[in-house]
Amino acid sequence: MAIDFRRKSDIKLVAGATVAVILVGLFIAGAMIVTTSGSGGPQCGRLDVGLASSVRSDVEHGPLFRTGGGDCGFWLALENGDITAYKAVQPASGCTLLWKGDHWECDGTSTPVSELAQYPVTIQTQEGVDVVIVDLRTPQPSGATPTT
Repeated sequence: MAIDFRRKSDIKLVAGATVAVILVGLFIAGAMIVTTSGSGGPQCGRLDVGLASSVRSDVEHGPLFRTGGGDCGFWLALENGDITAYKAVQPASGCTLLWKGDHWECDGTSTPVSELAQYPVTIQTQEGVDVVIVDLRTPQPSGATPTT
């Protein structure tokens, strides 16, 4: 009986390809696990939102939505003459805050400013100009006094 060496090499090729596919699959699965595991999503930081004079001028016409990336969206508004940043997703209720022309709404319910969670806002001088910095790391509780 003669040995067919072509068949033997075909088996080696199929086995090698199978092992390669399995290894690539394991690599992809491992990468997916590493990238999706973590402490609940992206971390919010401090964000320079622009020149203080420009931001103030923009929000005089009404609140503006800004994204900080991930779940770090916020609304810039003027409250009692101060630039204020309201968290877009309110932590106490989980509702999404919306500006409706003359009032704030959360899940279709009119919400007073005193109940809105805010991000701390500061005005800092950088390279000779005043800029607005919003600290997106931890929202202040509802009714907190904005700092400018």
